Amino acid sequence: MQTSHRHHWTEVSRHPTSEGVVRYQRCACGRWHMVATPLVADPIGVSATVPVTPRP
Repeated sequence: MQTSHRHHWTEVSRHPTSEGVVRYQRCACGRWHMVATPLVADPIGVSATVPVTPRP
């Protein structure tokens, strides 16, 4: 019978891909975990004019 526990992931490898980054992680119990992080497009600056109502 397997007892459940909180996994403590250790990154084993990290690889860039055309769509982002893939990371492989391992827990001491032997379980593996893969995390895919997508690329984030360059942020686009957005500006807006907000009218300010003077206080009396």
